[in-house]
Amino acid sequence: MAKRAMERKGRIRWWALILAIVLLAVLGGYFLGMEHGRDEAQTAGGTEKTSSPGKEVSPKPESEPVVSKAPVVSQEIVKQMPETQEDDCKRIDKDVRDFFAYLNTRNYIRHIEEGGTDTFDHFRKIVSRLASKLPIPAGEGADSTVLNSNIYHLFRILERKDIRLIREVIANESETLEMNIELFYRWLTLGNRCPDPQALRPSHEALYHYAGFFLNTIGGRVYLFRRPLRLRLLGAYYSLLIIHEADKEGRNLYGIDPYPHITPLSKEVELYPGLRYQHKYLEKLEELEKYYQQRR
Repeated sequence: MAKRAMERKGRIRWWALILAIVLLAVLGGYFLGMEHGRDEAQTAGGTEKTSSPGKEVSPKPESEPVVSKAPVVSQEIVKQMPETQEDDCKRIDKDVRDFFAYLNTRNYIRHIEEGGTDTFDHFRKIVSRLASKLPIPAGEGADSTVLNSNIYHLFRILERKDIRLIREVIANESETLEMNIELFYRWLTLGNRCPDPQALRPSHEALYHYAGFFLNTIGGRVYLFRRPLRLRLLGAYYSLLIIHEADKEGRNLYGIDPYPHITPLSKEVELYPGLRYQHKYLEKLEELEKYYQQRR
């Protein structure tokens, strides 16, 4: 009998323990539910807290509207007709001159251009020297003298001050590098579409030679590979566009094939996140790839 009584008491203790655990779990879930509900209510109400009795809650001030920094375009300009070819020529020429006027105000330029030399005049001299002696854009494999000449071409043509100016502009104006290169590409390739009474722009032949030099020769490619990646990709991209235009117009005198350069450049552009107009470049490269695939 005593044994049965002890077993009965043991069972009662176990049931009491289980019951206590269940009650604790229920109470814990209840309080957690309250806290969760309070958190959801606070989240739904934003950062607004429950007001104390007798105190009014002041409404949350609305956020300030975002003010666009874009220049205001007057209705008179909007109503104007699309630009004519003459207007486009004047605008591009003005943009180029404005860029050099801006450079004249930069402190790093003043350290280079001693005596207040105008950067546009310096640029004209650089273009003139480069156009006076053109690199050979092909044939390095057949003639070692061509390879040797291309490797040292820019260093033989440009003076130390010229190279320093170019490097400083690239380093200090990197934020607008893509827009500036696009501007100069358009200016350089205007050709006969726009008047050039002072003969400031190089000829199509000169552009073709230098584009082939950077895209198709060891000397030119080595020079680009020593520059920052973004500049190298942009240099190869615009060189490819110039060779493509020459090829379409029957001016590809050295028979440079643009097609093998398209896919490798597309992959590099796609993988590089630092290009602001990456999508635009990839679209154009895809267009060129389709063009040459249809011709093969």
